Amino acid sequence: MTDNTILYLNWPPTVNNYYSHTRNGVFISAKGRRYASAVADDIQEQLGNMHIEGSVLMEVKMYPPDRRKRDLDNHMKALQDAIVKAGLLEDDSLINQLFIYRGEVVKGGLIVVELSESGPILPYIDSAQST
Repeated sequence: MTDNTILYLNWPPTVNNYYSHTRNGVFISAKGRRYASAVADDIQEQLGNMHIEGSVLMEVKMYPPDRRKRDLDNHMKALQDAIVKAGLLEDDSLINQLFIYRGEVVKGGLIVVELSESGPILPYIDSAQST
């Protein structure tokens, strides 16, 4: 991957609405499945059959649909799973760097995802050893 890949997507459901809990187990809810389908359509329309291999840096700019309080990270599971299910990424474990930014309110909400080649994985530095 040499260039940045940019996607414009709809606002995702929260993790609380992404799963359905039943006596038979936990499943992706109808809302979650609809979101994944919409993301797959958007990716196909914007990028065709693109598939990104290797590790990535993901920057997510989240423009909420209204001024309600939101934990941005509660929306990331649905977003990342939908991108993987659409086939753009092999697995969300390939995201080595993740940055999430809150934007201004946009009617209906908007997500702008920018994927680029990941930087190196950080080495472990034992703070007790470095003094």
